[in-house]
Amino acid sequence: MKKKNLIELDILRIICCLVVVVLIHIPNNYGYTFYVDFSTYTGYLFHTLGINNSMSAFVFISGFSLFLSKNNRNLNSPTKIGQFLKKRFLRIFPLYWIALTIYFIIFPYFETSFIYGVAHVFGLQIFFAPLGGDPIWTIWFIGIIVLYYLIFIFLSYLDSLKKIIPAAIIIEGIFVALNLLFGIVEYRFFQYYNFFILGIIIAKFYTSNEFEKLKEKLLSKNKNGFIFLALIIALVCLPVYFLTANLAYTYLNAQHGTPHIVFLVMQQAGFFEIAIAVILMNLIAVLFIMSSLSILYLVKRLLFRIFKEKSVQKIFSTLGYTTFGVYLFHRPLLILFSEIITRIFNINLFTKANLWIVLLFVPFIFLGSYFVQRIVDWGVAWCVAFPTRKKTDMTIEADPIAS
Repeated sequence: MKKKNLIELDILRIICCLVVVVLIHIPNNYGYTFYVDFSTYTGYLFHTLGINNSMSAFVFISGFSLFLSKNNRNLNSPTKIGQFLKKRFLRIFPLYWIALTIYFIIFPYFETSFIYGVAHVFGLQIFFAPLGGDPIWTIWFIGIIVLYYLIFIFLSYLDSLKKIIPAAIIIEGIFVALNLLFGIVEYRFFQYYNFFILGIIIAKFYTSNEFEKLKEKLLSKNKNGFIFLALIIALVCLPVYFLTANLAYTYLNAQHGTPHIVFLVMQQAGFFEIAIAVILMNLIAVLFIMSSLSILYLVKRLLFRIFKEKSVQKIFSTLGYTTFGVYLFHRPLLILFSEIITRIFNINLFTKANLWIVLLFVPFIFLGSYFVQRIVDWGVAWCVAFPTRKKTDMTIEADPIAS
């Protein structure tokens, strides 16, 4: 299987982006809070687990996609490391700096010291938080991705899982020590770190000779072997997902009246209580990723039977390409939309009857983000090519959210 055929990764990225925008931010800040119409358990399934599963999936896809690229493996020379950093820098920071500027303007109530502001500029806010202050909404995610990429440089040099896994554990231990001793490295670094490592581990196996042998053996017995395997995984993981979700909800609510791990920490819950909560939430996220990718693989195979493969790939790869911009700019775009609708047309977007107006704007967030991203990528490509006046290939793999 070639990387271009893994459109299930793009579809999952798109779904997770929609979860963040439609199920998290719109009902919380920019439209009717439709969760009041549902039970608390339904809100837990879609809201609490929605954000946890989506961000975990983003990070998993990032680690998986990074290691999947041959150019990113064995970064064992200054030249290779320089090329890796340059590509990641050009993909992330120009668009991020635009978003950061906008966020500083529209959210001026973030009290940030000069030094912590500089940390934001370089994407190091998560490293210096919570001592430095609270990372800015939404774009805090860039802070963990930057740290994960720096860690990836070291892990890519290791040639086996026997080295990668212990090294990843030692690195996490070092960051734990930094948190305990100096009050730096925010909790979200630890919350999603293992999913980044899991993505690397799965990609390592996926690109190994052992997987090739397994694939040949499976396909030799049945040409639809992967379809049956995906179906089995989905049928097993989905029921276990809901059972584990129910267990976590029952346990966390019974003990502390909240399913949020952050609130457990704030309540100073016991170590073992927090550990159990973390294990349950991580297990739920893993089951979500496994079942989602299995189902989306089946969806992909179905779409390939109905439509031309190239057309399907182009549609989802284009939408997947926009997710980084959607993640960065959905708040500013929703605020702009809200101001126009509220002030010019005098429509209250927080009523149940007008929720559809906000939802109707979601496709335009993708469209607007696509054009912003294309313009920025074109500008970056032109700047890189300008010194030699040669045409530069700036085909950029999806990063953070786009990995």
